[in-house]
Amino acid sequence: MNSGSFRRKIIYGVCIVGLLILNSLLSRPATGPDSPGGLLAQKRDEYRIAKAELGEIDPTSEAMRLSMLGMDGIATLILWNQLNEYQKTEQYDHVNAICEQITHLNPHFLSVWEYQAWNLSYNISREFDNYRHRYLWVKKGLEYQMSGTRYNYDEPKLLNSVAHFFGIKFGYADEKAQYREIFPEDTEFHAEIDDYLTKAGSNVEQNAAGVGNKPDNWLVARLWNQWAERVVDTGAGNVGNASPAIFFSNSPKRMMSFAEFIEKEGAIGDTAQTAWRDGNAEWTGDYGDRDLPTSWGIPVKLNDYKRNAAQLKELEAKADAMVGPIEKAIREEKMKQLPEDQIAALKVPEAERSGEEMLAVRKAEETLRPTATEIIQRINDPQKALEIRRLYRDMTDLEFLQGIIDKSKSVVHFDYWTTRSESEMTDRSIKARSLVYEANKAFEDANLVESRDLYDQAWKLWAEIYADHPDLKDDAASGDLSEDLKTYAQLLEQLGETLPADFPLMDLMEIHIQGFQRPAPPATSAAAGSDAEKADEEKSEPMEEQPAAEPEMKKPEPSEPEAKPAEEAKPAEAEKPADEKPATEKPEEKPAEEAKEEAATPSAE
Repeated sequence: MNSGSFRRKIIYGVCIVGLLILNSLLSRPATGPDSPGGLLAQKRDEYRIAKAELGEIDPTSEAMRLSMLGMDGIATLILWNQLNEYQKTEQYDHVNAICEQITHLNPHFLSVWEYQAWNLSYNISREFDNYRHRYLWVKKGLEYQMSGTRYNYDEPKLLNSVAHFFGIKFGYADEKAQYREIFPEDTEFHAEIDDYLTKAGSNVEQNAAGVGNKPDNWLVARLWNQWAERVVDTGAGNVGNASPAIFFSNSPKRMMSFAEFIEKEGAIGDTAQTAWRDGNAEWTGDYGDRDLPTSWGIPVKLNDYKRNAAQLKELEAKADAMVGPIEKAIREEKMKQLPEDQIAALKVPEAERSGEEMLAVRKAEETLRPTATEIIQRINDPQKALEIRRLYRDMTDLEFLQGIIDKSKSVVHFDYWTTRSESEMTDRSIKARSLVYEANKAFEDANLVESRDLYDQAWKLWAEIYADHPDLKDDAASGDLSEDLKTYAQLLEQLGETLPADFPLMDLMEIHIQGFQRPAPPATSAAAGSDAEKADEEKSEPMEEQPAAEPEMKKPEPSEPEAKPAEEAKPAEAEKPADEKPATEKPEEKPAEEAKEEAATPSAE
């Protein structure tokens, strides 16, 4: 009995010692480069999930989590509900305190940082009427979110979220004009930002200097985007479920947004031109030649689209030369088998086709297009057939790759921003924007004639720009001139003038001004007016049949009440038949002298 109990104790003791040894081997901490630690420490290092790898270690946070005995998730939920109650009762100091407690409990829960930063900057800030108070709460949201990066070094999603706040909240809020005036002067806030960006090797004063060498919110946002990109490039983090094309487009777009905004604010010159040039270089260079992962598992470069298109064109020309008349013969044979409605649709000019006809033409073209198999079957030379097969295979692969690249390009509007930046960095565009800005200032100062003249000069330049870059005119972003066009229309109305029928940006007026109608064409020339008068006089009755003593018989018909006979306007000349106007004459038909004056100012409709 006693010997059996003793044996069990021996066994238990051996098991305990064995488990302690195993636990030591598994959980031994790393003490240096020569001592990587146990298996768990090595795995934490491999997957970068150790506390030191994720960010700074906060003793307060660790103590709170240990004291909760695994109940920190429940505590977070309770605090979150309490925070919402404080927000409803407008106890905003308590809201700040609760936010701090939540992040101490779970500093690696990214949604907490993002949600509460949004709550402070967007929801709570709008409760205040004074824009300076709103600015302070936007800052609180940014400070809160930036503090999250201390505990999450390698989280590109959080870094990009901070960049989004700096760019969008300061750049597109209703109070953006006031925010962009306050931010460059807020040196204390700049110092706080530097405390975080120094980890990425950036400096606000040096790397985000805008107009007047003062920090600009768009350039600060760009620094955070560049930090996020470096984290991904070094393999420390990943883009998660974000689109790689969008993720890596943020940095160059921030530069172009900076150029766009300072031009609207009147800083039109070397600074804006240089910003557009730098943005274009980064957009078409670093970003365009970057390998972007895709859902197909094939990395693509956006700049490869043009290179592939040229290569595809060469392959098609080579294939056409080798195929010869075979393709044409196959199309003719298939044409005879098309339905009558598709044949009829093909005969209709493209500009006159209806929706149904366009659909029929599309189906017909798909049917008529010869396949590689059909072409190869008609080639008798086996060597030539093999070469053509290889050509068509290469063409198919390139077309598939082009489709993937095109989707990525369309997501970020790659072609538009390429064209826009190339256009904006020219002296002509700088001059055009400068004229529009000066015209707006003159209008605000009630210098209407000067404003009109400046606008007229600007519209001519913009017409040239849109003629050289029609994609910019068709794109919705041409709306950046919409407010200026509306101001110009108001200006003409105040001057008592009408929009010229040959206005160079008439298409933009129709696109961006609701209810706009094109003005009537200019008045006819004096010669045309004289010819019309003569024709009407020939049709009119002789003046002898209408005595001068009875002018009331010469009144115009009721359908034209505004037309008055010449003898009513000038009784002294009633006996001059050559100067008389017939009753059927329209009011706008005037003598040659009057027609010349009217031709200078088109009639308003």
